[in-house]
Amino acid sequence: MDTSLSPARLRGLVRLAYYVTDVPNFGDDLNAIVWPSRLDGILDERPDEAFVGIGTIIGRPEVRANRLHVFSSGAGNDRLSNWDGCKVVYWCVRGPLTARLLGLDPDAALADGAVLAPLSPALPRERLVGDRIVIIPHWETLDYPGWDEVARLTGFDLVDPRENPVSVITRIASAKAVLTESMHGAILADIYGVPWAGFATTANILPAKWLDWALSCGRALDLMAVPPPSAAPVFDRGRPPAAFGQRFAVDLEHALAFLRARTIDQPRAPTLWQRGKSVAKKSALARAYITSSGILSMSSERTADALAQLTSRLETPTDPAVILRQQERMLERLDTFRRAVR
Repeated sequence: MDTSLSPARLRGLVRLAYYVTDVPNFGDDLNAIVWPSRLDGILDERPDEAFVGIGTIIGRPEVRANRLHVFSSGAGNDRLSNWDGCKVVYWCVRGPLTARLLGLDPDAALADGAVLAPLSPALPRERLVGDRIVIIPHWETLDYPGWDEVARLTGFDLVDPRENPVSVITRIASAKAVLTESMHGAILADIYGVPWAGFATTANILPAKWLDWALSCGRALDLMAVPPPSAAPVFDRGRPPAAFGQRFAVDLEHALAFLRARTIDQPRAPTLWQRGKSVAKKSALARAYITSSGILSMSSERTADALAQLTSRLETPTDPAVILRQQERMLERLDTFRRAVR
């Protein structure tokens, strides 16, 4: 997949870098809304120095510069060694798992930078009045069919995380409740005080990343395994770590071990079974047979039933006082960054 850096077109001292693909994702694209208004006069297109903000972007191989300023980012998708040779300054990170993984002081674990969204002029300042339940699948989940039918069957509104961040976040802030496979769907719902519940349809969702954020708010985390409308994503990406219809949680030590294996430990050679499975995934004939044969019993009706059940297990949003404190600390740290780079 083609990736690149997205610069903020302002005169200043550092460039804004975040994850960009051909398919937008509102959580990553939120960077272009949150930071320019807070770093006016700081951001530029300098090739040798970059500000790395919202997203699981630590170790991202495309993000390289002589000096990287990491601010509220998370680890978990890429190997840390990808940044060897870069001078990395960690001003703050998403949560305590990332801080421990990097050997940082616990004070570095502030929050996800999305916590500043309500302070951005383009976004809602607070929760809006609304009576609709919304569903937010992961942006890659929407590569597969059936979600429009799921929305019709449930009567819930389908929110596409590939849309403009202002539109997505406004719909989250005005929702009665949010059912989300998108981590930033949960984060934004929590920030705006909207009840929410997280789910996973495949192994593509990494609960350790969610837990990193949840721990920064002082809360536990569990998700529900929800069957997707089509068997294709399960065949392509694997099942979530629980039977469909069951909730699952991940504790701190297991999550840390998982992140360490993905980002630090030497990767293991694939087993014969894994190599065979990879080949099978590339077989259009095998994929078509599994998807159409009903072996995995996936349907829009089954997805709709699971999501309807999920509405009875909504999470209470984080105490607003905790969110306010996170915002205050992040703004203080941002001021420290501004003074330092000037």
